[in-house]
This record gives sequence, C-alpha cells and structure tokens, in this order.
Amino acid sequence: MNRIKKLIAYLLCSAALFAPVPEAETRVSGIIDATTRWTPEDGPYIINGDIQVNKKAKLVIAPGTRILISQPLFYDSSIQQIDHLDSQTVTIRIKGMFTCVGRRNNRIKISPIYESNSKCSWYGIVFDDSYNEMTEIAFTDIAGSFHGVVAKNSSPLIRNSVMEYNNVGISCREKGNIRVFNCVVAHNFTCGIRIKSANPSVFNSIIVYNRNNGVWGDNASKMSFEYNCVFGNPDGDFLDCNPELGILDKENKNGDSTDFAHNIIAAPVFAGSPLDSAAVEHDLESPTDKSKLTDTTLAKTIGDTLADSLGTYRRKGAFPRYSLSKYSPCIDAGKRGKAFRDDNGSRNDMGIFGGPEFFSLK
Repeated sequence: MNRIKKLIAYLLCSAALFAPVPEAETRVSGIIDATTRWTPEDGPYIINGDIQVNKKAKLVIAPGTRILISQPLFYDSSIQQIDHLDSQTVTIRIKGMFTCVGRRNNRIKISPIYESNSKCSWYGIVFDDSYNEMTEIAFTDIAGSFHGVVAKNSSPLIRNSVMEYNNVGISCREKGNIRVFNCVVAHNFTCGIRIKSANPSVFNSIIVYNRNNGVWGDNASKMSFEYNCVFGNPDGDFLDCNPELGILDKENKNGDSTDFAHNIIAAPVFAGSPLDSAAVEHDLESPTDKSKLTDTTLAKTIGDTLADSLGTYRRKGAFPRYSLSKYSPCIDAGKRGKAFRDDNGSRNDMGIFGGPEFFSLK
C-alpha cells in the first residue's frame, strides 16, 4: 500500500512539474498618474474600464505585449467622457506621454477580447492635447474599435502599424495633426482616414479595401498626402479632398502611374493574395520583370475575399501579415530621404515592412 501511495505521489508531482504554466493576466482601468510600463510577461492586459494617462504621466507598452479590450464593468466618474458612445465603451485616453512601440518581428496587438471582423466594441485610442515629443505608436495592430486612433490638439507619430476592422481607422480632429508613416489602413467600415479641421501628414502608407471611403476630408484641411497607395474603396478613394488626388498624370521611376503627389492608385498586391497568384500565372504565360496588373474588374472580388485568402496563407505561415508580393507597385515607391530608407538602405517600400525599424526625423 505504501508503495502505491508513493507511486501516486510521484505521478502527481511529475504531472505538476510538466503541466503548462498558466498565462499571466493583468486587469487594468482608471487613471495613470506616474510612469507605468506594460510588458508581455505580465500580459495579456485586459482593459475593463476607461484608461486615462494624465499630464506629466507616461504609459510605455513594451514589444510583444497583448492588450485585450473588455466591456466596461462600471462608469468611472473621475474620467470625463467624450460623447455618449464613450460612456458605453472602453477608451484609452492620452493626455500625457504614450510610447507604444513594438518591433518589426515582435508586434504589439490591441483588440477586443472577443474578436469579430464585423463588430466594433471599444472606442479607440484618443490623443487629447498630449505631449507630442514622447508620443508614438509603432509596429502595433489596432482592431475592433469605433475610432482606431483619434487625435485632437496633438501630433502623435504612427508608423509601421495596422488599423483594420475598425469603424474609422484614423481620425484627425481639431488640430489633430497626426504623422502617419508606413501604415496599412484596411477593412475599416466608414473610412480609412477621417480628417476634420486638421492637417495630418501621411506618407508611404497603404489605404485599401475599406468598406466605404479611403480618405474622407472636409474640403478645408490641408493635409500632406504623398507617396501612398490607395485602392479598392468602393465609395471612393478620396472624398472631400484635394480634387487632384487620385488623378493619374505622372509616372514614377518604376514605370507606375501616380498622381501629382506621387500616390499610386492601384492594387498593392500583398503576398499570397489572389492578385499575387494572378501575377504568377501572368508571368508563366508572358514572362516580364514586373507584371502590370490593371484589371479593375477583379478589384471588387479582391476586396471581398482578401481577408479570408490571406488568413489561410498566414495560418500556414507562408506570408507575414501584409507583406508585399514581388509584383507589388509599392516596392521602392515610398518617399525619398535618409529618414525613410528601408533597413537595407534601399528606397522606402510602402506599408508596414518599409522604412527603418528605429525612426528619427532629425
């Protein structure tokens, strides 16, 4: 009997030793008044109430951190609400300093705890008169919100990030002069970028396959919108913007048509997408250095099927998210300048894999 008891005890100890370690979990909400750091080791972070980073405070989110947005458990009267929608959902409001910077191969992800490509369940990240010099989002994926990123009286830098499956990807309001470099803004419902009484700068980004509009302006704001790819937004790539945007009247050094601001109005051709497959078949029939795919009748089908088709390839590990096919017109088509060069020293590739890992305009 003792021998059996010892054997059972041994087996129980062995099972405990080799059992998977439960993942850490941290629930957060409320006001941040001092420097705070969120790390992958303490994640995932589950936000179940509004977060507000006060003036002179700083929130740093480390590479690889996972943030899940839950429904608010209660109304925090100490945090002023933006509107009725804000009072019913979780908002991350930045009045101080915010550094949410991942790495090219170790991204940060912020999305609802129950992900859905058809439902928005949190308000978004709101920069409200925040410290500009210490405010940056990079190598971060933001999804499932009503406004992925909102800026008012702030000029945050957003680069190499993905805004997808939100109602609006990026919203620039009342002097919200966001700097958007090398981002992908795709599959958002109302529009990719909304501009109202603001003058943002958007370079080297891909704004595609949003449900309605690509870029929606106010016919007054003077944005800098150069060296981007805009395509496949059914209600118009540009609405209430400079009427010259999207009018192809130039050709870049790659031989692709552009508008006056060097923007490409053509499919970006992501690796593993149906267009990528079509390009391969095209080359088999008639080999060229670079296939020129201009079949707009295919665009609607691409917009409807891209997410599912790419999801299949990603699950197989064949292609990283939103990587460019070798047939993409976005390769070596971004803004020139030392600050924007790819890590290998070549000209900027549009999208999240272009530009340097560590960015500085100085």
